[in-house]
Amino acid sequence: MAFSSAKNVTGNRIQQITDNRYFLIILLWLGLTAININKAFHIDDTFHIEAAEWIRSHPATPMSGYINWKNVPTPIYSHNQPPLFFFLIALFAGIFGVSEIPLHLLLSIFTFLSLYGFFKLTEILSIRSRKTLLLLFALSPALIVNQNLMTDVPLLAIVLFSAYFLLKAGQNEKLRNYCLAALLLGMGLMIKYSVLPLLVVLSLVIIFRRDYRHLPVLLIPIAILALWSWWNYREYGSIHFLDRPKGEFHINRFWAFVACTGSMSVFSVSLIYSIFRSNHAKTIYILFFAGFSVLAILSSNGLILDELNSILLNIIFILNGFIVFYALVRLLIKHIKAEGLRKYVSDASFVVFLFMASLSAFMILFAPFIATRHILLILPFILLFGHFCFDSINAGINRISIVLTLLLGLLLGISDYYYAGYYRTMAADIKHPKGRTVWTAGHWGWQWYSRKNGMLQYATHQSPVKSGDYFVYPGNISKQETGTNLKLSLVEKKWKEAGLLTFFSGNNMASMYSNSVRIAPWTFSRSPVDTIFIFRVDEVMSIPEAENSK
Repeated sequence: MAFSSAKNVTGNRIQQITDNRYFLIILLWLGLTAININKAFHIDDTFHIEAAEWIRSHPATPMSGYINWKNVPTPIYSHNQPPLFFFLIALFAGIFGVSEIPLHLLLSIFTFLSLYGFFKLTEILSIRSRKTLLLLFALSPALIVNQNLMTDVPLLAIVLFSAYFLLKAGQNEKLRNYCLAALLLGMGLMIKYSVLPLLVVLSLVIIFRRDYRHLPVLLIPIAILALWSWWNYREYGSIHFLDRPKGEFHINRFWAFVACTGSMSVFSVSLIYSIFRSNHAKTIYILFFAGFSVLAILSSNGLILDELNSILLNIIFILNGFIVFYALVRLLIKHIKAEGLRKYVSDASFVVFLFMASLSAFMILFAPFIATRHILLILPFILLFGHFCFDSINAGINRISIVLTLLLGLLLGISDYYYAGYYRTMAADIKHPKGRTVWTAGHWGWQWYSRKNGMLQYATHQSPVKSGDYFVYPGNISKQETGTNLKLSLVEKKWKEAGLLTFFSGNNMASMYSNSVRIAPWTFSRSPVDTIFIFRVDEVMSIPEAENSK
């Protein structure tokens, strides 16, 4: 009896722990951190680390350092982002050093804050299926893949908490919560300017609530942006916010955005079931499953070209993306009909819709390109606004959504882990001929690891390359143009055979980090991650001589 009683007490304590609202958050955070902890630096990580290295030595002039991210070194102010996150990397690296584990632990802090902020939003919105939504958010491939040393997860945490304080301001302590929301948006602007449309959301929410006397809180982010612009002008004579690179709108970016959303949203299983009759939903499931299965089988047997595979998958992703947005529009119309537009614009659900819609519009209109990290910013608001769909259906359907999200998240996360690690491994495998200089082209993670392994970064028509030097670059990444004055002869090609772990692939010119109408965010692929080309420099001509020899 005593043993049975002790067993019951232990069971009750375990039950209390697992029922605690923070248990699932911590468990998911530990899992996400473990997946990412030793991932190689990838894509824009190198730019951010190099910017942070400059800032450590020159904190008063953070935008004046030069980084080779195109063909030749260019000043940081000619690139896209303000440097608040770079300052944080510089501080952390100054204490713990520049390596994968400590810097990914820094990023992990923001992963936790994102999970916690999302869960707080589910509470303030009184969402019944909050654990389901938390799982769908945390296990999403958009979050798992994009835990790199980039600005997106820190920005996500800031945006989620700004939304939380804005919703809280509708309940109590208006001035305090509006100020906190505005301050966070100001901080977000110093990480990435894509927060800008949320200033419009903040002002609209205050007006819809008729809290006109709190409109001056908008001066907080405006003052932060003004001070930053003054700093820019003092540093280099211009204003970064106005001069940064901008993408021109093209209708193809809309389709790329829809495809990217669809590629990350296998939780559409629940949305389909909630908005269509069950027999129609089953037909849609079967069509999607058949399409994926046929493409996967054909691709695994090499019976379909990679280009066609990408286009066909993008069509499926676009259809799925339209289902997601169709469900959200139907929900919006339903709310407006039920409450009336005048009343609904003051509702917490409409605030969530404004966050989702404004960020989406900004990405489509102004982002230089579309990527899964852009979808990461709107994904939590899609889930929060669509929670009525998840609340209204059978729990078994939601479990299917969770399982599919977990599978896709792990498959793409593992594939991207190997993708990033490929350049770390290959850079270390390059043998340096004695007495010869080895030059390298290629950005992203390769730029960091090639430099770490003794290769010199090439600048087009600027580097002092000599005959007899060696020239190394990967074939499938963004890289400098090889000068027309160099005559190269191929010495060797190095690659590693692909395997099952990279079959769900985003290594088509880093498609999960920049997709298009023709390039799907991820595909099925039997191809090697990349090929490293090693050349010997046979002759270096003068530039005029090279031009005349064309």
